[in-house]
Amino acid sequence: MREIAIRMTRRNHNAFVHLLGALESQGFDIGELLITKDLDEILRAKPKVVLYSFFTEEVWDVEKEIALLKEKTNALLVAGGYHATAMPRHTLRMGFDIAVVGEGEEVIFQLLEVLKRSNFRITKELVNIRGLAFYLGDNFVFTGLAKVEDFTKFPPFAESSRLIAPMEISRGCPFGCYYCQTPYAKGFRMRHRPIEQIVKYSRRMKDMRYITPNAFAYGSPGAVLRLDKLEALLKALQPLRKEGRRLFYGTFPSEVRPEFVKPETLELLIKYADNRRLAIGAQSGDDEMLKAMHRLHTTEHVRQAVEYMLEYGIEPVVDFIVGLPNESEESQRKSIEFMKWVMRKGGKVRAHYFMPLPGTPWARCKPSPLSEEMKKFLGRMAAKGYIEGSWGVQIELSKKLQKLIEEFYEESPSYVGSLKQLC
Repeated sequence: MREIAIRMTRRNHNAFVHLLGALESQGFDIGELLITKDLDEILRAKPKVVLYSFFTEEVWDVEKEIALLKEKTNALLVAGGYHATAMPRHTLRMGFDIAVVGEGEEVIFQLLEVLKRSNFRITKELVNIRGLAFYLGDNFVFTGLAKVEDFTKFPPFAESSRLIAPMEISRGCPFGCYYCQTPYAKGFRMRHRPIEQIVKYSRRMKDMRYITPNAFAYGSPGAVLRLDKLEALLKALQPLRKEGRRLFYGTFPSEVRPEFVKPETLELLIKYADNRRLAIGAQSGDDEMLKAMHRLHTTEHVRQAVEYMLEYGIEPVVDFIVGLPNESEESQRKSIEFMKWVMRKGGKVRAHYFMPLPGTPWARCKPSPLSEEMKKFLGRMAAKGYIEGSWGVQIELSKKLQKLIEEFYEESPSYVGSLKQLC
């Protein structure tokens, strides 16, 4: 009988694959774990502990599962991920017994070892583990934000498991966009997995794909281009390409900031990678909105990036966020014109609706209503297949997120200290 279960899903697969590698490298026997995407299998197994990881957008689906687990098992329920980090009290309110707050590689190992010793009960011993929130009797306990100074000491995959995911090669982001959880949960300085480690574990991939907030910033603190480091990485992966693996760099599940798209970076992509698409974040066609969201690039950077990509035969996939806080109809019109320009040039547009996320400076900001012009434009272009994205679904989800934050808002612990709330 396996006493510890991991509730895998499509969205948390990457996180748990990495955590399995971290657990095993610290001496945990992952053969003890029930790892499944089938909730019914967990309900039948009746484990002592169930581990979850989820985003705030998934809260309502997770709550339904937690209710079922509470009804049909006596399992201790543990949650990690962005929501548990940003809203630990709410996570416990959902029905979880313990929230893991921050980076989980070391916390989860220490937690499971203590729980096994205590026969899977919450005891005072948990107070000594940094990165937990829980109730000890009637008292709320928060032991601080967990930080992993060197995430690269943990392998991206477990040696004894066949589970593989895109490899996290960089963590953290220096730009601090006000709508994004990454820098506030992971830090403002990029940390990178060393090249030899990336090559070693890339051998287990059929297609080599990587997780990084800005693929062209590899090897730098994050705000500058280190072309030598980037080329060294891509060059080191070439023997694996010759063995038949394909290298996808700067595309899903990663992206590239527009100001890093230059002839010299594109030449490296053409020379060393297989993808001929590149994902970049424009986010708005209005420079004032870019300043307001702390993007730290301009529309001209995006235009130049698109022009460069087309010159090199690379399809631009350009992300926009609509309904941004305090976005005027004129600002939306500028985004429409910019999207039209991208499409005329031959690029793809992905449109997203603004969603307030806990743990960000814009957590309590309200989205702006879409103008009639924007609604008609997005609908028309989507029908023709020119625009991708789920902005329609995200409008309703954004409303639910606003209500959740209004009702249960809590000050989120941040990697860099207190978090400035702008709304």
